[in-house]
Amino acid sequence: MGRLFWKILLTFWLTLLVAGGVTGIAVWLHHSDLQDMEKDVVIRPSSVLAVKAAANTFLYGGTAAMRNMLLEQRDEAPQDLQIYAVDANGKELLERTVSDDTLQRVRASLGKDLKLPIVRQVETGAESYLLFAPLAGQYPQFQQERRLPPPHRISTPTLIVSGIVASFLSSFLLAWYFSQPIGILRKAFRAAAKGDLSQRVTSTMGSRRDEIADLGRDFDDMATKLQILMASQRRLLHDVSHELRSPLARLQASIGLAHQQPEKVASSLARIEHEAGRLDTLVGEVLTLSRLESGVPQPLDEYIDILELADAVIDDARFEANALSRQVVFQCDVEGNPIIQGHGELLYRALENVVRNAIHHTPENTAVTLAIHQDAAASSLHLTVDDQGSGVPEAELRSIFEPFQRSSNASASRNGYGLGLAIARRAIESHGGTIRAKNLNSGGLRVEIHLPHILT
Repeated sequence: MGRLFWKILLTFWLTLLVAGGVTGIAVWLHHSDLQDMEKDVVIRPSSVLAVKAAANTFLYGGTAAMRNMLLEQRDEAPQDLQIYAVDANGKELLERTVSDDTLQRVRASLGKDLKLPIVRQVETGAESYLLFAPLAGQYPQFQQERRLPPPHRISTPTLIVSGIVASFLSSFLLAWYFSQPIGILRKAFRAAAKGDLSQRVTSTMGSRRDEIADLGRDFDDMATKLQILMASQRRLLHDVSHELRSPLARLQASIGLAHQQPEKVASSLARIEHEAGRLDTLVGEVLTLSRLESGVPQPLDEYIDILELADAVIDDARFEANALSRQVVFQCDVEGNPIIQGHGELLYRALENVVRNAIHHTPENTAVTLAIHQDAAASSLHLTVDDQGSGVPEAELRSIFEPFQRSSNASASRNGYGLGLAIARRAIESHGGTIRAKNLNSGGLRVEIHLPHILT
């Protein structure tokens, strides 16, 4: 049991004991007052009504009327309902004997806040009477031989011990209920701190529906995201190391060749320059991908004209496409100039990577088509990039957006690293958009980009 468990247990237990003690003392004091009165005064609803009737008779009929009423009660009513009336001099109205001790107790009860008015002080003019029903016996039906036995009364020590035990058990269960899931969370956090991100706590919390259960679900979400991020980083490090090995090996080979054959220094330097350029490109793409995957939000504070951005991408793409005997076709049915608030460089890189990827996968003497459509009702843009290549196997349509993933249909002469579409996906998603790929019925691959929140 942890410290939190004992804190909760002792706090609730002491609270229950104090509350029970205060309540018990209050009940005991009130009961003591009633017990003192019961020594001389009958405390029953019938007695209360009889005292009230005598008081009303005196107030509305005077002493004579009350005397007649008391006489009738003395002759006909049970002894419990016979009301005594004592004047200011301590003399009973029917000259019945009332002890001084009884009068003293009755007068003392006038100052107490009792629930039932068993004693009344009435006055009219110069006359004043103290009305009460003294203890004189029981009802006749309670004097029968077959009356029910009195209920069993539990002793005070037993009640105290039972209250302490019950309060301890309830406090124990409450403390366990709150501290047990915290212990589970603590164990899971310790495991996560040691690198074990496989721990999950939601299943161990049962059917709880409170804030602690929400905390457990948040922990599971956090652990899952951290596990995915760590796996992605390890995979990225492995893939980067693998991709760097080949150009570095070629660089070393070129340097060795230059040392061994000085007459081929020029060709070796050309090879070294080419491989250095490839390394620079790879490192740049890895840095861009790492920045996008770091979780640090990119500033989306630029206002970008999508048509102007598309024109810049097409101009650069056509220059490369013409060198490869391919074409780039642009289609647009957008009215006006749609503006998107975002990061211009990231959107440019995303669209450029998709278009350049299509150029390198479409055959010679074919075209890549970039089309832009506007959904005015949803205030969004749909961009599609179509090539006329061999497409992508259905099982690989989602994986081509992962780092260093290439389609099995890709040409062996393609020198890409499999980072372009991964960068495009993360750049589009950072703008609240989506990107996906599908095969066309006519052959080739279509990449669809959806960008929301157009500013007009």
